[in-house]
Amino acid sequence: MSVLVIGGGAAGMMAALFAAREGERVFLLEKNEKLGKKLYITGKGRCNLTNTAETEAFLGKVFRNPRFLRSALASFDNTAMMSLLEDAGLPLKTERGGRVFPQSDTASDVTRTLEKLLRAAGVGVLLNTEAVSLIIKEKRIRGVITRQNGRIAARPADKVILAMGGLSYPSTGSTGDGFRLAKNAGHTVTETLPSLVPFNASFSEPVRAAGLTPGGLSGLTLKNVSLKLTAGGKKRYEEQGELMFTHFGITGPLVLSASAFAGDCVLKGEPMELSVDLKPALTEDQLDQRLIRDQKEAGRTALSTMLGGYLPRALVPVILAQAGLDGAEKAARLSREERSALIRALRGLIMTDVSLRGFPEAVITRGGVSVREVDPRTMESKLVRGLYLAGEMLDLDAATGGYNLQIAWSTGAAAGRAAGQKEKNMEEEKREERKNRHIAIDGPGSSGKSTIAKLVAKETGLIYVDTGAMFRGMAIHFLRQGLDASDEAGITAACADADVTIAYEDGVQQVYLNGENVTPYLREEKTGQMASASSVYAPVREKMKGLQQKLAREKDVVMDGRDIGTVILPDAYLKIYLTASAEVRAERRYRELLEKGQEADLETIRKELEERDWRDMHREIAPLRQAEDAVRIDSSQMTVEEVKEAVLQLYGREK
Repeated sequence: MSVLVIGGGAAGMMAALFAAREGERVFLLEKNEKLGKKLYITGKGRCNLTNTAETEAFLGKVFRNPRFLRSALASFDNTAMMSLLEDAGLPLKTERGGRVFPQSDTASDVTRTLEKLLRAAGVGVLLNTEAVSLIIKEKRIRGVITRQNGRIAARPADKVILAMGGLSYPSTGSTGDGFRLAKNAGHTVTETLPSLVPFNASFSEPVRAAGLTPGGLSGLTLKNVSLKLTAGGKKRYEEQGELMFTHFGITGPLVLSASAFAGDCVLKGEPMELSVDLKPALTEDQLDQRLIRDQKEAGRTALSTMLGGYLPRALVPVILAQAGLDGAEKAARLSREERSALIRALRGLIMTDVSLRGFPEAVITRGGVSVREVDPRTMESKLVRGLYLAGEMLDLDAATGGYNLQIAWSTGAAAGRAAGQKEKNMEEEKREERKNRHIAIDGPGSSGKSTIAKLVAKETGLIYVDTGAMFRGMAIHFLRQGLDASDEAGITAACADADVTIAYEDGVQQVYLNGENVTPYLREEKTGQMASASSVYAPVREKMKGLQQKLAREKDVVMDGRDIGTVILPDAYLKIYLTASAEVRAERRYRELLEKGQEADLETIRKELEERDWRDMHREIAPLRQAEDAVRIDSSQMTVEEVKEAVLQLYGREK
C-alpha cells in the first residue's frame, strides 16, 4: 500500500510525516523546486508557526466552521506542534499575543526541521511534480496522474491526500489546482475570496477635493488607533491596534483582521466604509476639554501647528479637510461648532470606495472545499474513499497570529495519521463495526469522566458501565468471604468464583454479584474501603478486566476509568483522554463538596489531586496514560455540554 501526498506546504509535510510514522510507504509530491515555499514568507519571513491559545480561545479565532476543527485540534494541537519541532532541535519563543516563532526568527529553519523529520521517517520527496488529475474508480481513489519535467505518469496509490493550498500568494504555487481536482472528484467548493488582505480605499469627498489621497501618506504608520468597518448600516468589525497608509489605501494588522469580516459584505454587494478613531483612549468630552485648554495656550498659533501636537504632521491636512477647517486660522479663534467638527474628524477619519486587494497579497483564502463533505476526525472525503483533504483547501480560515498555520498542521496530521493506517477489507470493517462501537474514556481524577460517559451513553444508546461500581461489587464478594483487605492470597483465591455484571432496569443501573442484585450495598463505607484496598492487587484487576471485557463483548458500551483505552478496551471504536488543569479540577471538586454540605479547602484538594495523579501515572499495574490513538480533550475552559458534544462529534454523530 502507498500514500501520495499532493502539496509540500505546511499541511502536506505534516500529512506525509504522520502517514509515514504509521509505517506506510509515502511519497510527497510538490510542483515547486523546494518544499514549504509559502512558509518562507509567513510572519514576514519569521514564520509565526502557531499560537499558544487554549483550545476554546483558539477556536474562537476561527471564523468559519470552528466545530469541524475540534477533533483534529484535539488530536494534534499547538502544544503538540511545538513539542514536535523542539524535540527535533528547533528552539522556539513566544511573543505578544501568544504568537510562536523560531528563536532564530528565520522561517527557513522551520522548513529545514520538517525536512529532517521527513527524511528520518523515510518519506520520498518528488519536486517539480505536478498533479494533473485524480484516478478514481467506483468512488475509490486509485492514484494520481502527474507531470514531471514535461512527462506524464500515472502513479497508483491506495490513499491520496490533497494539501495543495488555496489561492493566496499564487507566486508560491497556490493557484487553485487543488480546488479543481476536488471539484472533479465531486466536491463542493464554496465561493473563495482573499482574506487577511489589505484594503483599497480613498478618503471622503471633502478630503479628495483638497487633492489629498492615502498615497500621499504612504508609509505612515498609526499605532493605538481604532478601526471600524461598516456596511449596510451595520458595524461589522471594530478593534484597536496598528495600521499603515499605502499608495492604494491601508494595510497593517488591524486592516488584515478587518478584511476577514469584509467577505460577507463583498458577497452581498454591500458598499463598505472604514472609520479610523485617532484618539480612542479619550472620550469626546475629554478631547473637547483638551482642545479648549490648548486653544487658550495657543494664542496666535495657527490651527495646523496646534494639531501637530495631536497628529503626525502629514495627517494634519487630511483631518482639517474632513472637518472643513482652515489650517491657517488662529487656533484661539476656533468656535464650538468648529471644535465639534474637528473632534468628529479626529474620532472618525472616513475612508470610502473600500474593496479587498487581490489574492497575490492575501495571507489566506476564505472558502474552500465544503467541510460537510469531509470526515472531521480523519479528513477523509465522504464522497471518494481513500481521498483526504487538508490545510487551506478546506473551508476554514482564522485570524492572524499563527492560527491558520496550526489549522494546516492539525488537519494535515489528522489526514496523514488516518491515511497511513492499514486498511481492512470491507467485510472485516462491517464485522468490526457490528461488534465494536465502544467508547473508552480515561483521564485523571475529577476530570468529569463519569459525568461525560453517562451523558454520552444516554445520547448514543450505548450501555454505561460504571467500573467503580463493579469493583465495589467484587469488594462485597470479598467481605462475604470474611476476608481482610490485607489478605492478598485470600482475595486472589476468592476472585476465581466471583462474577460481577451490570444490567439496566427501567433505565437504572443495577450491579449483580453471582446473580444477586447487590446495588443497595454498594455505597456502604466498608464496601468502599475494601474496593479501594483490593483494587491494587494484580489478580483483582485482571479478574475485573476479564469481567468488563466479557460485558463489552455482549453489548456496545461506554466505560470510564484510568486504563480503559490502554488495557480494558484497547480496540475501542473511540478513545478519549479527558483532562483539565489541576486548578480547574480542584475547583470542580471543591464546589461539588460544598453543594453536598461538606467542608472543603481548595488548596488541600488541589494538592491531593496532584498527588493522586502522580500515583496513578507511576503505579506498576496499568498506570494512567493516554492511549496513542486516544483523542485528548482538555476541558479546562469547556462546559459539560461542550465536552459532551465534542465526544459525540468524534463518535460520528452530528448534533
